[in-house]
Amino acid sequence: MKHTKHNTLNKKGFTLVEVLVVLAITGMVTTMIFSLLFYGFDVFSMTSKEYELQTNVRMAMQKTDKLVRYSTALFAVPDLTYMDDEWSYVGVSDDQSKIVSYVWDSTTNTHVETILVGPYDGVTFDMGFSKANTLSTDNTLQLYFDSFDANGSSRRYHIQSGYESLNALQVIDYGTASHPSKALAFRNETHSYENYKIIVNIAMVLDTSGSMDWDLNGKQISSGSTTKSRIDILKTQAAAMVENFAQNSNGDVSINISLVPFGSYAKTPSIFYDIKKSAERTTILSKINGLNATGSTNTGDGLRRAFYQLDTKSKADLAATSVDTIVKNYTITLVDGVTNTHSMKNTSSTTTSWGCIEWKSNGRCKTQGNVTTTTWDQQYYTDSATIKNCSFTPETTSCTPGYDSGSDGNAEANGYVTLMGAKLSNPDFTTNYMVSFAMSKTTSPIGFIAAATATPSERIYYATDADSLGLSFTEIQMSITNELWRFLGPKLTATAQ
Repeated sequence: MKHTKHNTLNKKGFTLVEVLVVLAITGMVTTMIFSLLFYGFDVFSMTSKEYELQTNVRMAMQKTDKLVRYSTALFAVPDLTYMDDEWSYVGVSDDQSKIVSYVWDSTTNTHVETILVGPYDGVTFDMGFSKANTLSTDNTLQLYFDSFDANGSSRRYHIQSGYESLNALQVIDYGTASHPSKALAFRNETHSYENYKIIVNIAMVLDTSGSMDWDLNGKQISSGSTTKSRIDILKTQAAAMVENFAQNSNGDVSINISLVPFGSYAKTPSIFYDIKKSAERTTILSKINGLNATGSTNTGDGLRRAFYQLDTKSKADLAATSVDTIVKNYTITLVDGVTNTHSMKNTSSTTTSWGCIEWKSNGRCKTQGNVTTTTWDQQYYTDSATIKNCSFTPETTSCTPGYDSGSDGNAEANGYVTLMGAKLSNPDFTTNYMVSFAMSKTTSPIGFIAAATATPSERIYYATDADSLGLSFTEIQMSITNELWRFLGPKLTATAQ
């Protein structure tokens, strides 16, 4: 049988390896295509977010520009921790994720928050305000604005600009090197200050007793030592406070200071000097520099003289003015220890009666006639004059009024502080500040004086060295500034001061 051979085609298929190679190549190509596509989406999204960010920043800066230009009162402050009623604010939020404004709503008596920029994932902000001369009459204000990555490792961009206020009475920067201005406080209401004045009268009641000549540890300073005494430190810091007050440039505000030093008694206080006038400021600075420490501590006499200084000055101010005027009185009292002296006066009365005017040796009356008897009445001295520089004697008029010294914190000395402090306890008459300048922060000496003058705890300061005394005076200055907000600015936080 003949066999026939059939030629068949080789229909061999793809191997598994070939299939896997094709799939891998296809996957790589697909991944590349989608990566490019997603990258494009990411770039578009990032560009859009960056555009949105920059647009919102520009809008925020434009709003800031408008509020700077048209606000009636404008102050750069260190932060937004304290927001005073009736003031509006703009600044960076606590977590630095947003730029926000807080506009005062007089209807609800609250601040209404508006987010100007942010928040954005991975973005933080910083902004600040400054002036070349923080308290100058120049109404220009510099703004810088920074954006960072969330961890703060790199800055995305930096913007700096300058603005000028057209309506504000003054533009003030309350920032310092340690607490630069990071926010803006402003007001927009319309006020007319024409023919409107405010007079600030400050009595500086300063302890110049003998212990003020000691060092900060309460020890006498040896001859030739370079250690500064308490009185030297006081003179430096008190002068600095006067200089800072004098920087106010509002022509409708006068700031007048009287120096009331006291030791065993309060010597004649200085007149009130208008410290915004160069010549008068120079005079009171010279008087501060001339202070010396001697005698005991008659705090009550210092309070007595301060009351009459303020009472006389404020009455004269109101009587002399022909325009609407507000008079604000203040005392700043500094002591370094416990009161131990008080001021006294004698009044005598004479009575005449029939009696024996001459006696026999046996004790019987030899001659009768009119007998004159003198009795003495000792009282605290509460009038306005300067007492005599001598120690009070209960049964003579040779030193009346005079001062009577005793032990620290004796009942008579404390009673005199209570009596004289009551004259300064009316908040409608004066606002009081107390400074304890001693190593010990015990509350009893300064607390007793504060209680006598109705001074609240937030206006009591404890200074134990030169820096803390300077800070206390700065905080007092700022506190007075806060009360006179319409002319001198909004409230600040304690840390910012």
